Amino acid sequence: MRRAPVLALSRRRLISTAVIGMSVGLTAVMSLLFHGTVKSDMLATGFICAVVIDQMIRRITRRFRRQVAKLQGELEQRVIERTAELTAIRTELHVRDRLATAGTLAAGVCHEIRSPLAVIMLGLEELREAPLDDVQRSTFVDLCDATDRITMIVKDLSSLARPGSEELTPVDLVPVVDGAVRLASYKFDSNVVVEKQLDTVPQVTGNAGRLGQVVLNLVTNAARATRTGTPNTIRLSTRATDTAVILTIADTGTGMSPETLKRLFEPFFTTGADRGGTGLGLAICRSIVERMGGTIAISSELDRGTTVDVMLRRS
Repeated sequence: MRRAPVLALSRRRLISTAVIGMSVGLTAVMSLLFHGTVKSDMLATGFICAVVIDQMIRRITRRFRRQVAKLQGELEQRVIERTAELTAIRTELHVRDRLATAGTLAAGVCHEIRSPLAVIMLGLEELREAPLDDVQRSTFVDLCDATDRITMIVKDLSSLARPGSEELTPVDLVPVVDGAVRLASYKFDSNVVVEKQLDTVPQVTGNAGRLGQVVLNLVTNAARATRTGTPNTIRLSTRATDTAVILTIADTGTGMSPETLKRLFEPFFTTGADRGGTGLGLAICRSIVERMGGTIAISSELDRGTTVDVMLRRS
């Protein structure tokens, strides 16, 4: 069934038709009042004037609508950007609050743990050469592993509780990276391959020992991300900008989901608890790098790998 002509008109065309009709009608009324008859030339003049005015109004309103749409789009974009900034700030405050809480907790706990831990370690050391049967030896190994894990946690907590006030000096980054990789490689699986492209770069402002700790942690994390039966290539490279030196550590391991990536720097958040992770390593690394005036940026894709960029200030 065909639609009525009026219903087929768009809203804008309907308004234009009504305006033109009213203008022609008003012209006819004026022609009757002044001339006693409806003159065709006056009707034509009124019709033409109405069409011209309607077109002018349409152009003006079209331009106005475009400007309004543009401003609305810009406003929506600014709202999106501002919302993202506020979300990032809220996340950062949440992380720093947890970090401060962890530091306060660590300061009180570490001292209390060290004393009994030292006694346990001394007793285990004396049992190391004792004649033990298989069951006892297995229990002894489990106790040693548990003690090592406690020692590692205490060490991380101590670093968190006392960020340190080490003197920052000019440091050659390449030897630090070489040493950390050599130290980490002792625990690498056979399917972990390290490729280094360490170009000569300017010295950075930092502390050699702390930088070594950061690199060791990041390389160890990359090695832990190895997928079963799949080679994991860890690539380390350096490059310099006008103000900074950037160390990149990229692996082809398990990668991370976006949800995991968002929580990566939260203290005590870990996806590797079964591999001995405490969830403190990356939080400590970022704290160390930031005290040196640098930053850490991490990107990752699940089942593709992870890339870490450590940016340090040039000396």
